[in-house]
Amino acid sequence: MHFKVLAAAILILLGIAVFSVYSGSSNEDISDDDIIQKIEVNNSSFLEFSKDWDGFETVTIDIEKFRKAADSGHVSLRLMGEEYEVEIQEASRYTEDEYFYAGPVVGCNESRADLYLQKNSFCGSVGLGKPRNVTYNIGPTDEKYNGKTVYIVFMQDWEKEKERLEKMEIDPLQFFLINSDSKKHVMSIEIFDFNNKSVFKENYTMNPEEKISSPKINAELGQYRYEIILDNKFTFEQKIQADYAADVSSSETLYIYISDDPENPVTFGITVA
Repeated sequence: MHFKVLAAAILILLGIAVFSVYSGSSNEDISDDDIIQKIEVNNSSFLEFSKDWDGFETVTIDIEKFRKAADSGHVSLRLMGEEYEVEIQEASRYTEDEYFYAGPVVGCNESRADLYLQKNSFCGSVGLGKPRNVTYNIGPTDEKYNGKTVYIVFMQDWEKEKERLEKMEIDPLQFFLINSDSKKHVMSIEIFDFNNKSVFKENYTMNPEEKISSPKINAELGQYRYEIILDNKFTFEQKIQADYAADVSSSETLYIYISDDPENPVTFGITVA
């Protein structure tokens, strides 16, 4: 995806330096009506992903006004034509120019906004909780509008997402065996589901440099455990997630490599289509 969530946001999550709780009152009258300005951006590379969202818009954000409003204990956000007020209950300053704010959305049960600010950039999410069960995600793009960074605001409606997932099939499991050794090997593969029930078992004899692909194995949503025995001597385990056959994710595919390393005769690789 061409828009990039700030790496600093993760750093802030991992290392919050200062913590304080705000009462929500303010001695400063801050006008935050124009913190977020909706704009129109055409022919942008990220628009191709809009089919996966339940709505989106492009905006510019006044970072300094955003920070001042958050420091006052509340910030009003206009997202996709709706006005929401976030009551800031957590505030942290990671460095001189990096801030983290969090708090509920007024009037929405079980809601939470997580807002990450740098000197010249912003990213975050606003989850409305009940009764809306909608999340707005905000992140910077590579686009510029009148010299300002363009941000994408896209919405995830979790009820609609649930309906979409219920119509999807589970992507079948599959694994690949690769013998990179110069010797012949025997490998046993057994797969257990989340109830510890065996759903697949097979023995393979592999010649040097041979590659073998398994059949596609029907699965249900959940985690599966692979038990792998090499040459009837070495036993290994690996867990794999079975998931919906969606555009942006699917069941994990396991790659099992046999090598001539006596300390690590078997290694694993996992990919998601």
